[in-house]
Amino acid sequence: VNGKQFNIRNRGDYRVVLDCFNALCDTELTKQERIISTLIIFFEDCNSVQDIRIFDDLETTIKEMYKFFNCGQTTLQGQHSDYRLLDWKTDEHLICSAINNVSHTEIRFEPYIHWWTFMGYYMAIGECPLSTIVNLRSKIVKGKKLEKYEKEFIQNNSQYFSGDYRSLETIEADKEIRQLWNKNKK
Repeated sequence: VNGKQFNIRNRGDYRVVLDCFNALCDTELTKQERIISTLIIFFEDCNSVQDIRIFDDLETTIKEMYKFFNCGQTTLQGQHSDYRLLDWKTDEHLICSAINNVSHTEIRFEPYIHWWTFMGYYMAIGECPLSTIVNLRSKIVKGKKLEKYEKEFIQNNSQYFSGDYRSLETIEADKEIRQLWNKNKK
C-alpha cells in the first residue's frame, strides 16, 4: 500500500477472507466497526483498534484489501446484485461440498488454501445443490414465476430459503427508518 508492505494474515488463506466477509456482513456492527474488524482480521500487523494507525492511507489500504478479495481486480466483473444470494457462513456446508467436488479434496482438512485458489475452485462449480439453491433464491428475490418442481424443492428444503437476502445497505436503511419511526412515535 503506497510502497509499504503489510502481510496478510495466514498468507491469504481462504478462511481469513471468509472471516472478513462474516465481519463485513455483521448487522450488529456499524459500518465503521465492520471495516475496522475486517482490517484487524485481514492484516497480520493489525491486532487492535489502536493498530489501525499503522496505515498511513486508510482509504487506499481498504481498497487494496478489497482488491485482494476480488482476486486482484479493482472492480467486480459481471453483474452486480442488490441481493446477497449466498451467505458464506450459513451456506458453508453447501459451498465446501461443491468446492470439494471441484478440488477433489476435503478443503477443510487442508492446512492452507490461498483465497485466489479457493475462488478458482468456486468459479468452476457447475450444476450442484449450491447452484440450484442460489438460482432459486435469485428467482424468488426477483419475483420470477417458479415451476411446480421448484416450489416442491423449496418446500422440501425450506432451511435454505428462510434468510434475508437483501443487501446490507438495504437492511441498514430499513433499520434506520424503523428507528426514526419509533423515535417519532414517542
